[in-house]
Amino acid sequence: MLTKAAIERLVEARFAEAISLFDAKHFSGAYYLGGYVVELAIKACIANVFQQGAIPDRKFVNSIYDDNLTALIRVAGLEADLKAKAQVDADFAQHWEYIAEWSESVRYQLVEEDKAKPLIEALRDENHGILQWIKMYW
Repeated sequence: MLTKAAIERLVEARFAEAISLFDAKHFSGAYYLGGYVVELAIKACIANVFQQGAIPDRKFVNSIYDDNLTALIRVAGLEADLKAKAQVDADFAQHWEYIAEWSESVRYQLVEEDKAKPLIEALRDENHGILQWIKMYW
């Protein structure tokens, strides 16, 4: 079983790896892994929803295994907060646009720096970044 604490450690590890890949000019890997950083971070938030001693709804459990970041934001109950933050923070809104474009199918594509850079910046940005925002809900 994957615990919330283990997911959080994976987020930090995959984030460091994505940054290393980007800095080493391995843009495809950085982009691919960067998207998984967001997916894992959202799933750490979803872990808060589970109640000990209760069997969750099957549809809810199945929805957790989705790789679509926008859908996962909904499952985590963060959609309204995301929209509110995006309305008052244009940089954050721009970062989310880049992040939301990510798909696990990118593993079959080569990605250039101009596509990887905005995603990595969306993760790195300490003031307007997506990762920092998600971590507030861990």
